[in-house]
Amino acid sequence: MKSLQNKTKLIILLGLVAGLFLQCEKKDDDKDKTLLLGLAALTNSPGDCTVSAPPRASINTWSNPVTANGTATISKIGSVPIVGHQTAALKLTAKNGTAVALSGNAFVIVYQSSTCPLSNSTRSGFTPTSLTDSNSEFTNSYTVSGTGTITFTTAADYYIFFYAIPSRGQSASVTYVVTGL
Repeated sequence: MKSLQNKTKLIILLGLVAGLFLQCEKKDDDKDKTLLLGLAALTNSPGDCTVSAPPRASINTWSNPVTANGTATISKIGSVPIVGHQTAALKLTAKNGTAVALSGNAFVIVYQSSTCPLSNSTRSGFTPTSLTDSNSEFTNSYTVSGTGTITFTTAADYYIFFYAIPSRGQSASVTYVVTGL
């Protein structure tokens, strides 16, 4: 009888150890899955719009562009991880003569594209007024510091990308007025 009790205790003890071991393994798998999901979220998130802005590397804005229409203020809708810079993007289908009046303080980069990712900025297809050339900061970029206007001379789909460095007093909060759509 004592032998049966010892065997029963041993079976229960082995069962508990096996259960704990299997439970620990499951938790490690969950931890690995959580880590992988976290890494995936850092590298690919819904609404991402990767922007090539040389001479800096590609910028993942973690934002959705706003379709430009009428008068509104676009605020920081994205940020560059780690450095804390702010981004925003307007998307529009311009006609010849469409104008976008801007008011704010940020870098302005125009891309002739209908979808993200934004790979090649341009200085053609539009005329800037009262925007400062900031090509030394970003290829094909301008700075709006106060007010300025972009008047499109070529009908196409465009993104107007705003990049702001808060330590320089910039903000991705830009008021815009679109006319001639």
